[in-house]
Amino acid sequence: MKAIYEDLLHLDTPFYEIHEDNYDPLKCIESFWDNYPLVTIRENLYALDLRCRTLGEATESKLDAVQQTLFLADILRALMAYFLTHSRHLDTTQIKLSTLGASMEELQLTKQINDFFQSINQSKP
Repeated sequence: MKAIYEDLLHLDTPFYEIHEDNYDPLKCIESFWDNYPLVTIRENLYALDLRCRTLGEATESKLDAVQQTLFLADILRALMAYFLTHSRHLDTTQIKLSTLGASMEELQLTKQINDFFQSINQSKP
């Protein structure tokens, strides 16, 4: 295949990979979380949002075009893996997430921030 078409396939290949004999959606989910802790996902989504909002302007982004495409393809892979896991009623208790501790700490911090803002809103008449 010509290299010029390779970039076009990054967002299509996740749809075809699920039909391979050795495809395992649980391993795909593990791989996604091993490569993308919550902090990285948020930063990449911010960078993509900034790029979309400033389309046509000369702005510097944390993600170049190739990184953007690869990240979006990985998100698509994870979404498809979650869909297949759900639709096939697979047992997800066997998934081992290497970033679970850091992700849980971040979720706890966001809960504390949310609780603080909720308490401020409730005290207003």
